[in-house]
Amino acid sequence: MRETLKRIRSISAAAVLVAAMAGCGSAGTPAGNTTNVASPASDAKKTVPDLTGKSFPVANNLLNNDGLSGVAFGKDGKEWKSRYPEDANVLSSVPAAGSSTDEELIRLNIDMNEADVIAAAKAQEAAAKKTAAHKAAAEKKAAEKAAAAKRAAEEAKVKPKVYSGFGDDVLAISKHDTGAEALTIQHTGPSNFAVHSLDSSLDSTDLLVNEIGNYSGTVLLDGGWSSTETSKLKITAGGAWTITLVPLQKVKSFNGKSPITGFGDDVFYYTGEIASATFTHDGSHNIAVKTHGLDSDLLVNEIGPYTGTLVWRPGLYSVTADGNWSATIK
Repeated sequence: MRETLKRIRSISAAAVLVAAMAGCGSAGTPAGNTTNVASPASDAKKTVPDLTGKSFPVANNLLNNDGLSGVAFGKDGKEWKSRYPEDANVLSSVPAAGSSTDEELIRLNIDMNEADVIAAAKAQEAAAKKTAAHKAAAEKKAAEKAAAAKRAAEEAKVKPKVYSGFGDDVLAISKHDTGAEALTIQHTGPSNFAVHSLDSSLDSTDLLVNEIGNYSGTVLLDGGWSSTETSKLKITAGGAWTITLVPLQKVKSFNGKSPITGFGDDVFYYTGEIASATFTHDGSHNIAVKTHGLDSDLLVNEIGPYTGTLVWRPGLYSVTADGNWSATIK
């Protein structure tokens, strides 16, 4: 600033000297005009508006309109640095409202502390995480409960149904579904024991069991080509009996990696590949082996002991026997 003033003084002095020299010339020569240079003007001061009670964003916008900017300070006297105080209100300003200032930054004292806002945000985030965790746990528990209920319902659908009695009877049964099912039957008594399946007219559709004395075995119900759905069984017995209705999903199965063995009547699935199998029976009465389904076939129908090699296909099998039997895949 001082150098500028020196240059202005030098220019003025030179101008005066030139004018004086010109005046010393011939008479009547007009004196030269003197050049005037003004000093630089200082920046104009601005008046701080009254921002009390306004939200910080609104107050800051008003300051921006006047070429000013607000800097937020909390009630604790600390400047806000990491967050924008959008929900805070102005308590006062420095310089105060109505003051003139040449400062660009105006301190705005607001009614919230940044530390409190950060702490509240962290607490809110923690609460949200806790709520989300509880919700996830509740949803998981509900899903597990629903899955367990579904499994229980599915198990109930295929749970074996047990019927028991003594002597002759016409037994009403309720199958799990349409189509074939298995009957596991026990009888204790010295007399004839027979079980017939009956149609809706109570006519016999199949003789399932016909033995003298004690009996234990599993037979196939409604396993033929007939569309009849059995709802009653005719029982002839001289003692106590138990009949268990078993859906085919619950009967035994084997895949051929090891032999399947049994005694007396039985029903099972073969789940392996088509192959040859050796079948044996050591009883003294009828031995019959049947396949059931689209390719139903009577594979064995003999009296007494039996050993033979058969074509063994995947599917449902029934065995009628009075002794030990086995099937071994080659």
